[in-house]
Amino acid sequence: MISTSGLTKFYDTHPAVREVSLFVPAGETCALVGPNGAGKTTLLKMLAGLLRPTSGKIEVAGVEVGAEPKRLHRIVGYVPDTYGLYDELRVREFLEYFARAHDVPAGGVAKRIDAVLGLTNLGAKRDARVGSLSRGMRQRLVIAKTLLHAPKVLLLDEPASGLDPHARMELRDLIKQLAALGTTLVVSSHILTELADFSTSVVIMERGRVVRSGRIDALVAQLAGGTPVRVVLLEAGAAARLAEDLGARESVKEVKIASATVDFTHTGAREALAALHRDLVTAHPGVVSFYERQLTVEDVFLATGRREAS
Repeated sequence: MISTSGLTKFYDTHPAVREVSLFVPAGETCALVGPNGAGKTTLLKMLAGLLRPTSGKIEVAGVEVGAEPKRLHRIVGYVPDTYGLYDELRVREFLEYFARAHDVPAGGVAKRIDAVLGLTNLGAKRDARVGSLSRGMRQRLVIAKTLLHAPKVLLLDEPASGLDPHARMELRDLIKQLAALGTTLVVSSHILTELADFSTSVVIMERGRVVRSGRIDALVAQLAGGTPVRVVLLEAGAAARLAEDLGARESVKEVKIASATVDFTHTGAREALAALHRDLVTAHPGVVSFYERQLTVEDVFLATGRREAS
């Protein structure tokens, strides 16, 4: 669905994006992760056709970005990290205006507005002034506006920025709904926990470059190199003793302590892991729980950071 080859963007002599080659298949919800200044916004703007690359090639749904801008704008929706709204308009009027701008057929405007209001849970605010909406509702209205032309690809730049916890949960649920409808999404953030619940693939950027990308399940399997296990104990002192015990065992690697929790990777068979469980519970009476831990996009990101530092 989205592919780039050798994509580079300079601002004067400063490289914001450097030699980015990636592929996001149709139907993926891709987390675009990296610290502020990593090049995420520049990359999204180039994917949306709003910024011309210095060099390289981009295709979205078979359309070459830059060569066919009208076709591209019918396929792609872009939600920037900052946006302006017409506060004096009512929500319905705002959406009617942008439906005309997106060439939604006149006979289908009302139906399309009903659809995006329902999807974004703004139906009750149809006749409210845009200026009266909360920040979370304003964010959903921007997404509703962007969905009016039913784009196949939706690009969201730091969509949860400035939202309260309740609004973040509503946004997360909306992204999941859009993914279930078959929309290909690229969602950027520098906060990993905002993306972990709904992402199926990840692109990790550092200093303008992609340092790791792919489906999260494949990256996690590659990263694990064994069975990730978490042990929770009653107190931190007991965790330190358990970690020392684990460190002396050949089938255990990457032992980490965080307060009263010990994480490690077991490289042996599952039968050996069951035997280890019995040994640890017998030798360390402070064990509260012992379970296989599911790795996340955060683990992939942290492993990438360790690789970059080495």
